[in-house]
Amino acid sequence: MADLEEAIIVARQAVAATPDDHPDSAGRLSNLGTKLELRFIRTGTLADLEEAIFVARQAVAAIPDHHPDRAGWLSNLGNNLESQYQRTGAMVDLEEAIIVARQAVAATPDDHPDSACWLNNLGTKLERRYEQTGAMADLEEAIIVARQAVAATPDDHPDRARWLSNLGGSLEIRYQRTRAMADLEEAVIVAREAVAATPDNHPDRAAWLNNLGDQLESRYQRTRTMADLEEAISVARQAVAATPDDHLYRASRLGRLASKLNYRYEDTGAMTDLEEAIIVARKAVAATPDDRPDRATFLNNLANKLESRYRRTGSTTDLDEAALCLKKAWNTTFAIPFHRVRAAARCIKLLTVQGNVEIAVQLGKDVIDMLPTVNIRLLDRNDQQYVMSTFTGVAANSCALLLALNQVEDTLQYLERGRAVVLSQLIDRRIDVSALALKHPDIAGRFEELRDAVNAPLQGIEQSAAREQALERRRQSAFELDACITQIRMLPGHQRFLLSQTASQIRECAAGGSIVVVNITEFRNDAIIITPAIVKAVSLSKLSLSEAKTWLSKDWIGRRAERAVKNREYLGYLAWLWKSCVKQILDEIRALQDPLGNNLLRVWWIGSGLASSMPFHAAGIHRAGSTETAYHRAVSSYAPSIKALAHARKKAQSLETTHGSLLAVSMPTTPAEEGQKAPPSLAGVTLEKNIVLEVTKRHLPAQHMEHPSADEVLEGLRRCSIAHFACHGSTDYVDPSQSGLILQRQADVKKYGKGKESTGRAGPVQDRLTVGRISEMSLQDARLAYLSACSTAQNKVEELSDEVIHVVSGFQVAGFPHVVGCLWPSNDRICVEVARTFYSTLFGQGGSRWHNGEMAAALREAVMVVRAEEMTLPLNWAQFVHYGP
Repeated sequence: MADLEEAIIVARQAVAATPDDHPDSAGRLSNLGTKLELRFIRTGTLADLEEAIFVARQAVAAIPDHHPDRAGWLSNLGNNLESQYQRTGAMVDLEEAIIVARQAVAATPDDHPDSACWLNNLGTKLERRYEQTGAMADLEEAIIVARQAVAATPDDHPDRARWLSNLGGSLEIRYQRTRAMADLEEAVIVAREAVAATPDNHPDRAAWLNNLGDQLESRYQRTRTMADLEEAISVARQAVAATPDDHLYRASRLGRLASKLNYRYEDTGAMTDLEEAIIVARKAVAATPDDRPDRATFLNNLANKLESRYRRTGSTTDLDEAALCLKKAWNTTFAIPFHRVRAAARCIKLLTVQGNVEIAVQLGKDVIDMLPTVNIRLLDRNDQQYVMSTFTGVAANSCALLLALNQVEDTLQYLERGRAVVLSQLIDRRIDVSALALKHPDIAGRFEELRDAVNAPLQGIEQSAAREQALERRRQSAFELDACITQIRMLPGHQRFLLSQTASQIRECAAGGSIVVVNITEFRNDAIIITPAIVKAVSLSKLSLSEAKTWLSKDWIGRRAERAVKNREYLGYLAWLWKSCVKQILDEIRALQDPLGNNLLRVWWIGSGLASSMPFHAAGIHRAGSTETAYHRAVSSYAPSIKALAHARKKAQSLETTHGSLLAVSMPTTPAEEGQKAPPSLAGVTLEKNIVLEVTKRHLPAQHMEHPSADEVLEGLRRCSIAHFACHGSTDYVDPSQSGLILQRQADVKKYGKGKESTGRAGPVQDRLTVGRISEMSLQDARLAYLSACSTAQNKVEELSDEVIHVVSGFQVAGFPHVVGCLWPSNDRICVEVARTFYSTLFGQGGSRWHNGEMAAALREAVMVVRAEEMTLPLNWAQFVHYGP
């Protein structure tokens, strides 16, 4: 430190002795700034950083645009701004840091000796923005420029270790998002290179050790190899030992060591590791000022360890302190939003254990109220899903606690705002502004213009300054769109424009029947019954949480030899669901609507929490002569949310008759993915297609596509009112927006040199019509999509269970108010029979004029026909579901 203090003194003297118009003035100002930033990093004194930024700005302002040193001064300013962002959490600093870092890179030739440094600096800033927003494009670009920095640096260069360590850190972050093991393995390799290239007494060695420890910890979490964890602890101890007590990053390195010790405790049960982890985590919190954004992370980590000790010892003191730490983390308003939300989600659970239900309820409301500030409109679909995964469970748990306080209407409001948020954003893109345009055409036009600008796709724009400019235009448009929406809400009659539905509007959505929200959480299990006249909460006291988890953990798809056993088990599941949940709900609805009636009830099911994937429509005692089933009591449909149901109902009402044609898409055979076996042929597809065309031929013109590409089908969807698909489906358990229908296209044949063709295979290859592509459409005449394909209504991505993102919901968002789908892979023969009865029933009722409930009733009738013949095989018939009004 004595050297650094003297360096600052003589740097100040150099600046003071240099006239403002001297050609070296900018360089001496920038040099002073870098030294002040170093002292800030060592001591955390904010005044040093503020002065560093001030003199760095002076340096940049004092140098011409074409000066060869300008890139260096820009890069230094960017680093200072990045440090201020890390210290204060102010996004404006990070955005400016990225802008000036790009300017530095753009002003530097590729062969310049400092090119790698400017690239590395840009990469670290992009990674910071990814951590703040979840925008994957930033992380991808950070990795690209980090690789460029490493590639441009000789092996013996003193900065190569820094570039390697930063690359390893970015790769590990991408692994945490995508779970691609290749990223993690490479991260470990480059982290080891960084450590090996750095002398033991180098001041940055501790940082490289810390990063290596994190990568080894991640690999341990994936593989459970104790050698990785032991090495991770060893290098983390070395990192802490090499970090001075007053160093800015000492708290971070203490926190990482505590995390690794806690993992060893969880693996071995050794209390000494847990006790040390708590001690070290306390030191990390104590070393961090209250106004530091990363304090939330250290508080969260300490709470995690205290909670572990509470579970081990039952000490309520630990429980109380853990809850307090999590609440403080949530209240660190300048911290990264995802860190705050994760802290709050855990705090809600601990507060409930303590009996502080009202405080837990308010915290849940605060988290859901925070959702609009995250502004997922600016993000691509994958990024939106990532952001929403951090909110998983908050809405369901808040719902349970609000019901405990008998706040039923608040429950619905917050449940709607906290669930199916991605779908809600997609629906808002399609909102009809014709009523607004009648009296206020200018503001309606402005709204549509800004909405389109915010939702303009960024695909195809390379990670570059051009993409950054496009993102900046999108951010500005989003800011202006928010202002426009505020202006619209000030107009008479439009006060609730794009806001959640009122209690009366929610009741109106149940016209013609009842909406049932089933919410199953660790705290309690309830159903909320919504009719046009009343909203009533029903406690599901017979439903056991442990039994629910057991049933939900089962996999119903297996080898042919296992089918008999799985069918028997599934009958048991349906019987359990009937006795513990569905019978009670239907009895309550009957009592509310028509106690003496025996007509079929009309019910829309919405599952929340653990209930998000339960087959309420098929619950029952399925044996000969039994009428104790949901099929015998109700015509059932599903909805992702009440808002989605309202959207579908409004769309259906706008289509008095069916216009357009029938689009029939069939895939009797499907090509293999590269390196894998082809999916089985679908022998019944051609028969199913022929039946559908025959039944509908007197009512609708038809277009048949066999083995089409996704682009061909998308074009066909624009002209049709009914779309029938008979093909394979696929479910992506990491990114549900990549789930879809499997079609095919002709492989591109690439050429190299003079007519030399690539060795890649020619002919048909799989082409997936994904949820993402479908839901980007906005179809005007769409009426019904029938998806006779595997798992099109499956909702098994646990982190996104309440987002209800699957192929069926994608078709609904695209404009089909009615969608028929399947919960698991379908039996080819059964698909033919269900489709036959469904269309015969539907078109036997008058062709193209249908009341909304008739589609759900037609599907119920079709399933009942098959069920009567194959009562003991529920996995053949219980998977068919209807979404819509």
